[in-house]
Amino acid sequence: MLTGSIRGMSLVELMVGLGIATFLLMAGMPAFVTWLQNAQNRTAAEVIMNGMQLARLEAVKRNAVVRFDLTDDSGRIAWNVGCVTVTDQCPATIQRRVADEAAVNARAGVSKTVLPTSIPAGYFSSPIAAGTELTAGVSFNGLGRVVNEGEDIARVDITNVSSEDARRYVVMVTSGGLVRMCDPALSLEKTPQGCS
Repeated sequence: MLTGSIRGMSLVELMVGLGIATFLLMAGMPAFVTWLQNAQNRTAAEVIMNGMQLARLEAVKRNAVVRFDLTDDSGRIAWNVGCVTVTDQCPATIQRRVADEAAVNARAGVSKTVLPTSIPAGYFSSPIAAGTELTAGVSFNGLGRVVNEGEDIARVDITNVSSEDARRYVVMVTSGGLVRMCDPALSLEKTPQGCS
């Protein structure tokens, strides 16, 4: 049997506790929203990079020209990987991603300008606007190299439509077929995640 008294919380204590919790939530909300937008941009960049790497891998595996296409002209993250010359062993759609799957605020913009061999500092300082040069793609041959250099995607910039403060990512493709994702806010001299 209990002999001590059990004491609960008064209404005033409960209201003060709720007020403090509300204040802390409101103070942390902007940082959480920025973190969420950054995560969406990173996810979108990784999805594009993975799609390009899949196209390159399939081109080498099938010894055929396989194309990665960004399929949404507004810049939403949607793509298709498929063979340029369709056969029974090489279909028009090997894998695809629709725009409604995730990263709702992330948008892509594309440049077909061939990247310089040695990328100078500040080369990626200006973002490509969402939807620029879309729809577009890049084709890889059986050796994993880019087929139409200068006509295919060389760079994809991922920005966020709901926040200018969100981190921007760049996915680049070299003529040799190397696909790389980087952060233009970081210096390549200081970290491998940097762009230039």
